Amino acid sequence: MEIKRIIEILDEKGEVSLETWKAISVKNNRDGTVDILYRNLHLGSDDDPVFLWIYANVVNDGDEDVRVLERITFKREDLAWILRYVPAKKGGK
Repeated sequence: MEIKRIIEILDEKGEVSLETWKAISVKNNRDGTVDILYRNLHLGSDDDPVFLWIYANVVNDGDEDVRVLERITFKREDLAWILRYVPAKKGGK
């Protein structure tokens, strides 16, 4: 399924309003899921934007459907905070 169609389906289902959120990046995973990063059009600023990450399952069984599995709203400063506590890989593994 095309990425544009996935974003439209999420809007049609009321999962993500395109009047509020703009999709800025999509990662299509091999397992039938997608990661979509949105930016809020009304909250935040250029220096301090508000983001929405959606992890969704794309169902291609005749009917086009997209099911949200997880969603997280965050700011850039939240990402920096999280990365401080995620351990780095050691030994190149």
